[in-house]
This record gives sequence, C-alpha cells and structure tokens, in this order.
Amino acid sequence: MVKRIVLVLILTSLVFAQSKKEIEEKENYSFEKIFGIGDRAGGIHNASNIGLFFENRGKLYPRRITQGPSGEFPINSTKHYIYRVNPWVGIPGNVVQGLHTTNEEWEAVGGTHNNDLAQIAFSDNPATWHPVNGWPIKDADGNNLIISDQDSYCVYSDSNNSVSVLGLQVAQTGYAFGINLAKNILFYKYEITNHGQNDLSNLYFALYCDIDVGNVSGGVPEYGDDKIDFIKDRNMVYFHDDGVSSEWPGGKTGMFGISLLETPLVNGQQLGLTDMHYNLYDDDLDMDSVQYGIMSSAQSLYNSNLGSKFFHIGNNSSLHYDDPSTIPASGLDLVATLSSGPYNLNRGDTLVFITAFIAGETKDELLTYSTSAQNIVTAGFNLPKPPTRPSLGGSKGNKKAILYWDDKAEKSLDISSGIYDFEGYRLYRSNDNGRTWNKIAQFDAVNAIGDDTGLQYSFTDTTVVNGFEYWYSITAYDQGNELIESLESPIGNTLEAENTVSIIPISDALGRLPVGVNSISRIGSGESNYKIDISPIDDERLTSNNYEVAFEFVPRKVRGSLETKVTLTITDSAATKPINYGMRFNSPTNFDLVNLSTTEIIRSGYNYPLGGRDVTVTGQGLRITLKDSSIATAEQRPMQGDLIAVDFSINTIKNNSEKVIEKRPFTAGQTQSTKDGIIFNIDEPDIIQSVSRIGGNDNINMSFEVTADTLIVQNIYIVSVDANGIKNGNPYVVISVSGTSITADTVYNLGSITFNGITGKISFPGNTPPAVGNKYSVEVIKPVELDIRDKYLFDIKGSTINVDKIKNEMNRIRVVPNPYVASSLFEPEFGELRKEPLRQIQFINLPPECTIHIFTVDANLIKTINHSSTSGTAVWDLRADGGREVAPGVYIYIVKTSVSEFMERFAVIK
Repeated sequence: MVKRIVLVLILTSLVFAQSKKEIEEKENYSFEKIFGIGDRAGGIHNASNIGLFFENRGKLYPRRITQGPSGEFPINSTKHYIYRVNPWVGIPGNVVQGLHTTNEEWEAVGGTHNNDLAQIAFSDNPATWHPVNGWPIKDADGNNLIISDQDSYCVYSDSNNSVSVLGLQVAQTGYAFGINLAKNILFYKYEITNHGQNDLSNLYFALYCDIDVGNVSGGVPEYGDDKIDFIKDRNMVYFHDDGVSSEWPGGKTGMFGISLLETPLVNGQQLGLTDMHYNLYDDDLDMDSVQYGIMSSAQSLYNSNLGSKFFHIGNNSSLHYDDPSTIPASGLDLVATLSSGPYNLNRGDTLVFITAFIAGETKDELLTYSTSAQNIVTAGFNLPKPPTRPSLGGSKGNKKAILYWDDKAEKSLDISSGIYDFEGYRLYRSNDNGRTWNKIAQFDAVNAIGDDTGLQYSFTDTTVVNGFEYWYSITAYDQGNELIESLESPIGNTLEAENTVSIIPISDALGRLPVGVNSISRIGSGESNYKIDISPIDDERLTSNNYEVAFEFVPRKVRGSLETKVTLTITDSAATKPINYGMRFNSPTNFDLVNLSTTEIIRSGYNYPLGGRDVTVTGQGLRITLKDSSIATAEQRPMQGDLIAVDFSINTIKNNSEKVIEKRPFTAGQTQSTKDGIIFNIDEPDIIQSVSRIGGNDNINMSFEVTADTLIVQNIYIVSVDANGIKNGNPYVVISVSGTSITADTVYNLGSITFNGITGKISFPGNTPPAVGNKYSVEVIKPVELDIRDKYLFDIKGSTINVDKIKNEMNRIRVVPNPYVASSLFEPEFGELRKEPLRQIQFINLPPECTIHIFTVDANLIKTINHSSTSGTAVWDLRADGGREVAPGVYIYIVKTSVSEFMERFAVIK
C-alpha cells in the first residue's frame, strides 16, 4: 500500500512539473455553438501585415490555430505572436473577462452580423453583414461608414458575469490598413456603455496580454525566454526574446507591442496607460479581487502573500508600473496587464478606448510604426487612401494563368483629398502561398504622369509550370503629390481577399476543344472596320451567353473639388471620334482642351467666364456644356489644376440585362475583360490584309509594310515585273503598280518602291534578273475609326470532344515525375510542426473522361482513379485503395476510355 501511494505521488509531481500552458496546448478546445446561443461568431483580420482570428466574446485569438492566425506577423509567415489577449473591464470586486475557459463572462450580442454564417461583420465581406440592418456603422446621413481597408464590428456584454451582471456592453471595432504607413498595425476601438441600473465608479479598462515570441503551439516551449519593455510616453508594452527561434521559419523573431493610443478624458486630460504589471503565466488566477488589484495597482494586493507574483517594482518609485529590468536576462513565460483608470461610468454613458497591436522585425521598425499609430489616431483615422482594391478573377490553362480584373478602382474617390487620383494597376505573383510577392506587370494610365504604358484589364502569365500553385494579386495605385507619396491598395494576404486568386496551371484534356466564340456580328449603324478578337476563359458556365458591346461619351471629374455640371450633346454621331477629352484648367478663367489618350492639346486657351460655357469640339460631332451654379463658392468652381474628362467609353451587356462592363474609358488596342471572364480586344485592322503571288515563278520575293498611315488608300494593288535588265553588272527589274502613278520604276536587288503609304522591298538572288510576268497582289484597307454608332454582338459556345483525336493521341499520356524520387517539387508541406509533404504524382494529358488502373508488376490492382474533368490532369497521393503508402518499385498503369486504352509504366524510388 505504501508503494502504491509513493507511485501516485511521483506521477502527480511529474504532471505538475509541466507548465499550465504546456497542458492547455494539448487540450482540444471546441468552438462549437452552444445550443440556443446563436449570436456567437468569429472572424479574421488579414488586410494588414498582422493576421488575427478573434471572437465576439472578448477574445483576440483563436482557441486553436486551425481557426486562423493568432497575431501572425508578417502575415502568411506562420509566425504567430499572440497566445491570448483579452479586454477586461472591472470595478472593485467584479472584473468582467473572457480569458478563463471555465468562466467566460463576455457573451455575444446579436444584430450586427449575419448569424447564418457565424462570422463577425467585416466591411470587405458584405455577406457577413446583418441581412436587414446591413453594415452596422453609419454616418450622420445614414450611409455606411467604413474607415480602413478592412473594418470589423461586433458587440458583447457581461451577461455571463459570474459575480453580478453590471449591464456593460462593449462595441468593438477593428481597423486594418494595407498601406505601408499602417501595415504593421492592427487597431481596436472599444466603446464601453453602461446599460445597467447603477452608476459605476472606480472602473478600469485593461488588456491582458500573453505574447509568445518564437513559439509554435504544441512544440518546444519557446515562450520561456520572453521579455517585455515598457515605454510610458508611448503607452506601450512590447514583447521580445533572444531574437532566435528553433521553430519559426528562418529562425528569427521580431517584436510585438500593445499600445493604448486613446483613453477617455478625466479633468480634461487623457489618463493613458495608468498601470502595467507582469506575472508568470502559471501564476494567473481567476479571482476578481486579484484581477482588479492588478488593474488598479492595489496596495492591499501588493501587501498580500500574492504581491510578489504580480508586482515587480524594482527601482520604480511608483506602485503602478513594473520595472522590466527585474526580468532575468534569460527571460520567462510572461503575461502583461495594461490598464487605464479609474473612471466613472454613469448609466447610459460610454467610455471609448483605442488600442493597437504594433509589430516590427526590429525595435526601430516597431517604434516607427508606434509613432505612425499614434499619429493616425490623433488624425481621427483620416488617412489619405489608395484607390479601391480591384476584383481579380483567374483561370488555369496549359502552362499559363489567365488573370482579369474590373475597373472599380478608377472610380474611387480619395475622400481625404477630394479627388479621383487613380493612376494604374500592379499585378503580383507569389510562389509560396502569399508569404512573398514579386511584381510581374504594371499598367499605368496615359496622362503624362508616371510611365504612361496604358491600362488593360487582363494578363496571361506564361512563365509558369503545370502542377504548381501560384497566387496572384492585383493592386491599384494613385498619382501621389509633392506632399504624399503614391499610395497603393494592399496586396491580398489571403484567398478570401477579392483581389487575390490561386491558380494551378494544368494540362489540357486530350481531345477537348475549350469554350469559345460561336459567332460575331456588327449590329450598329457605324461604318468602322475595327476588328474584335474574343478569348473567353474556359468555363462552361459561359456557354450560350450573348454579349453586346457599345460605346458612349461619359463625363467624369478627374481632379479637383469643383461642382461643375457637365452636359453632353451629340451634334453629329457619324463625326464622333474614339477620343478621351479633357478640360484642363490653367486658372479659374482659362482651360485647355486636350486628348487624354495622347496628351495632345486639341485647343488651348478657352476662356471660362463666371457660370460656365459651351465647348464645341469642332469637326468631331460633340458639344460639351460646363455649368456652375449661380451660388457656387470659389471652392466649388474650377481652379488651377482641376481636370474634367469626357471619355469615349465602352459598355458591355450580358444576355440583354446584366452590365458586365459599364462606362469604362476606352482606347483601341486595350485588353478588355468582363467580370465573368470574357477577354477581348478591339483594334484597328491590319492595313495590309494580304500579299499573294499571282503570276510568274522566278525566285523573286516582295514584302510590303505600312510607312505612312495618313497616305493609305483602300485598294487591291497589282505589283508587276514589266521588264528587266542588267546595268553595270547589276540586275534590275522594271516595276509597275496598278492604281498608282508608278508605271515604270527601275528597282535593283534589295531596292524598294513606295506608293500611297506602302513600301515594298524587292529581293532576288544571283546575277540573272527575274522574268517579266512576275506579279503580286497587295490588298490594302484604310482603317475606319469607331464612333458611337458602332456595336458588336457575339455569343459563346461550349466545349466539344473530338473522339478521333482521343483515339489517335492516347500515347501523349504521361506520369510526372517519373521516376518519383522520395518527394518532388509538386508536394507542399503542411502543418507548423510536421514538415511532411503531401506525396503525389500527376497523370497528365488525360482525356476528359477516363479510368486509371494502377497495378504492381505482378498484376495486382492497387488503385483505381476515375477521372472526369475539363482538364487533363489527375493527382494520386501514392496510396493504395486501403490507404497505405505504396512501396518502392515499378508500377503499371492503364488508362481506359469508352473507345481506347493506353498502358505504360512508372517508378517509385524512396
């Protein structure tokens, strides 16, 4: 019996030798809804460089890392800094917190999000908004009020208060910015309202902060070497360690701070961070008296037998702040509690606190963003903003990725400056799931600002390898000015971002012809001969859709805060030109009319009298009327630098109802795209339509090129060899060109002739001139520009299967890699601790419908794969039908269709 007791004691001591954190990391926390509590929700901030999952129950962290990032910095790096961060609100004897899982006192309040999704309301995802109330924050006019690239909003109350319900309600708003100025910051605003029956005094607000630097959940306890520093004048505490981690990618750690940026006024002054204490994680206690004592730096707690656990005053003269120098140089598993108070919160009143997480790879970077965070709050979050993020779509192809995006960024107003200052697009690619990005293309508006490369709305990346995953993100940037650098909308950090897609290029299905164009017709009354080339993405959902493309002139304010009304009148539709016009003001009383596509001044020095004027665009069928209100202030009238545009714009309507391109400024040759993936170009036709030999068979060659567009005359010219000879030992021919004045032009070898804007080069070998009778036909057309009468109509046909091609080309089927050696580049790693790849090989160039049978060399069937896809690739995880990994060796595979089959071998080497 004694031995048994001793054994129990030994086992018990072994258990308690582990820290509480090590034990809790092994627990399987559940985030399933409790029956009847339908308002609980979670959400992820991922628009800045800090990723964070949080709940609407006073928890700024996930219960399990599978739910989402936990203070991940940089985002997508798998470096998660936050273990637990919780807001506390307390009065003597009653502290409301959501930290302890056995006593979660904050409870969700509904009405702010879509309960069906169980997701907190996020500004960049309207599906999360309340289906009736919409976005929960409105301005004075009832419009949605959205501050950052990604706002979040949730509400919770102390309805689960274990002492007594105080009637506290917390409205928590998050702000994430993607611009460089604020990308390493994640803001949270807390509006604490007293809905209870009693006025509350001596109230404190606190953030309980457990930051684990360098740690991976379930791994070695990297949190044991953490330290903190406290910067009082910044109201900030930051966590750091020795700078290295055995578990994080790259082995390096950064710094992660928490700051109280704005607190309520007491006697006209912000209290700021009034108390800061640290303790060991294992010393945490779920006792309201202790928690309040920490928040308020209570003398009674300091004098108690617990005082040494929660007060580390060191050389400080104040009981309110711990001295970080009391932490051993080797570090500890620390938590810090940052608090502000005391406050009085009477019934119906609200206290507002603004906090921020601030991160940096170095202390200097941390401090830079700390300064930026305070400046942003001081400015009331009124930041200059980049254009709206475009929406990006993508389609996989064989050794290519097709990207397409919309134009909403061009129509976004920078509220802080009052101008539409969009300048261009940048397209980025990531080969490591968003951890790092490289710019692969840039498209800059033609406006004498920047590169003037021209805008387009689609790009095909052909520098890719089939089977590998690539992420793409499109951003929009503005013009900037002498005071503020050009601002760029954020790269999408996750695939949930509307400007980010993932594409795995893949082999074409054998014998399958992709989705294409069925017919194209011109339905307008215009006489343009501009051609439209259409390339729909390979998506069966486009089948049978029809699209109408038309044009109109659209006015828009490009720059300035003027309230000038613009009215357009078409005086002669046949004379209109595909030109984007601009009225560029040199002063309040003078402007130039410019071609925005070429920056050419059409006419300079228009007078602009008080009240406005008419502008007749001579010879181009358009009259523009500018009108100012009779009561307009000077700021509402045009000023120097203001710009009004009148754009020749393109519209595209799908199935006679849905607008898939609306009022987009048009330039011939641009790559256009609709939001559903119809990619097309409208461009002038080739002037030289064809060149054909129609007479003779001597070894003579004639080539033709356009050398003067303005001299082009539409015609079919006959270029003839009418005579020949040799002069001074040099052979020559005498050329005539029908329909021109050229009746006898002598041309030597490598010489040329020019007629009506066309130059022909003539070459022949040897010393014998070509014979008389050699003739070429040259068909030339003169481009006729678009006008607003022109329209195109086209429809889409679905894919088709060529059975004969499948039968004849089954030998193109391959296995890659072959041989398979231990692992391959096709295999991604998974998990934060397990660096074990997802083993796979790929069968490529398969027919759309087939069955793959895999055998050992002994003819034992180990796997059957049924392939039914629009692509020609199937993936196998190297596991037999029973789930076990296959052994090294040679295997036979047979691919069968309804009309043919193919057999080949591959090898597995481990």
